[in-house]
Amino acid sequence: MKIPAISGLAAPTILALAACGGSGTQPTLGPEDIRELTGLSAPAETGTEQQQRQQDIVERADSLIVSTMYVDAMFPDGARIFRILAECSGPQCELLNPVTGEIETSNFDIVMATPGDAEAIGSARGITLISENVQQMGVNATRFGAWMEHGAFALHTVQTIDEEVDTNSVQAIALGDLTDLPLTGSATWLGIMVGTPVAGDAQGDRLVGTAALNYDMAVGGLDAAFSGIKNIDRGAAYPVEVLIFSNLAVGADGTFSTGQSGTRIQGGFHGPGHAEVAGIFEQSDIVGAFGATRQ
Repeated sequence: MKIPAISGLAAPTILALAACGGSGTQPTLGPEDIRELTGLSAPAETGTEQQQRQQDIVERADSLIVSTMYVDAMFPDGARIFRILAECSGPQCELLNPVTGEIETSNFDIVMATPGDAEAIGSARGITLISENVQQMGVNATRFGAWMEHGAFALHTVQTIDEEVDTNSVQAIALGDLTDLPLTGSATWLGIMVGTPVAGDAQGDRLVGTAALNYDMAVGGLDAAFSGIKNIDRGAAYPVEVLIFSNLAVGADGTFSTGQSGTRIQGGFHGPGHAEVAGIFEQSDIVGAFGATRQ
């Protein structure tokens, strides 16, 4: 049996950079409530301002990263769960259906979408988190992330309903123009992480936290930590307090990657002087994306 996420769902899902809608069992928090919960400040820019530079960022980008695609499908004879694995290098990602062996290649041609309404949620370290409606190939989605100056990161879910199968998929994505230089000295990058549980009672809820990356040339490794994680669809702290990836090797082009589906992080440094970093991660049944600026 062909998994629908490969041919009919993968392309609109990746291009969507879409965000989840939560479990639906809790009251929806407004931007002010989210800021109070997460510690974000008032938005430094509007969602429309981010939309105005999206195309320019995509045109300059030479790095595309996507996480595992987690797909829940409801067929007439029952529910199925699919996992579409991703392997990314440069401007392309290969999506592998491990059941059928089918592979689909994705690139920036499917990143652009028709933008809709965009709402700014809050800011941290010069990054403004937005929720944005988009559409492409007849699929509606909502971005939940940020377009920075040299890159972007986001979490997404896409829901499709037809006569044969209803699907709900979630995936994280990051892109940008690589600095293409090795890291030197010591530095810290701070910003925002977004994520969602892919299992358990909170599956599908949106998570927001702090992203912190530290590099020390004397040690020779990059450490990434995601902390202060809040479930903004339930208005509460998330039980997993911190996610850590330690001693990551950084390539000469400013990229880093380790792990496999479920325990993975991959990202890259973007802009002059490694001004920004963006990437995706999977750990503790959470899939997410992050962006941060050099301090």
